[in-house]
Formats: sequence, structure tokens, C-alpha cells
Amino acid sequence: MSIDEFFERIRRRMRELFEEFEREARYLADMWSPTGTLRPLYSVNEYPDHVEILVDLPYSNLDTLSVETRNGKLVIGCSLRGEVEFDSWFKGRGVKFNKYYIEIELPPDADPAGLRIEKNIPHGVVKIVLRRKRATTP
Repeated sequence: MSIDEFFERIRRRMRELFEEFEREARYLADMWSPTGTLRPLYSVNEYPDHVEILVDLPYSNLDTLSVETRNGKLVIGCSLRGEVEFDSWFKGRGVKFNKYYIEIELPPDADPAGLRIEKNIPHGVVKIVLRRKRATTP
């Protein structure tokens, strides 16, 4: 193998590693903001008569939970019980978080009237249930 081939292999491997790093960094950037906001994990489960949204809010103060619908989205906010710092993730730059915030796109037939919220306080899980609008017959 020539020296040029050797360096080309190294350059190709470095490009692969940088691309992998960028993919991972984009994923993390979607999960948190430098303003102290975390994006919680959630799942949307659709049933014939309703929609269930499970939101994982560990270490949250569920007394501060805010849930509203706005422009076809479910908007959820909640404070943490205290400030959380992830200094070990970002060396020399302690990142501090104090709240959760997320906007979740709702199915078009989700009916915000009668929205029901169930809190599992020990585990920090919130279940939000919305009925589906009934189709009107012409």
C-alpha cells in the first residue's frame, strides 16, 4: 500500500466518524436546549375512539404541569423538582436544565374538548387522553 492510499483510508474513516458524530449530535440537540429545557420522551397511541399520549417526565414537579392544545398540537410544559446539571456530558461546560417542554402534533380528528390527564406522580409519567371527533353523516 502506498502512502497516498494509506492517508486516503484515514481520511475516509475520519469522514465516516465525523458523519456519525453529526448524526448523534443532531439527535441530542433535539432532546435539549441551552436555555435549560429538556424534551421529554413520549408515545402516541391511536385507538378507534380515542388517542392516548404517554409522556415521561422523570424528576418533574407534576404540580407545575401545563397541558393545552394549540393549532393542532398538544403543548406540554413542566418544571423539574430542582435544577439538574450534566457536567459530565459536556466537559468544561455544565449544562443545566430546569424544565420540560414539548409540542406534539395531534391527529386531525383528536377532540381537545374533554381532554383528560392522568398523573403517575411516583414515576413521573403522564397519560393524556383525547377523544376522537365523530364523523358527521351528510
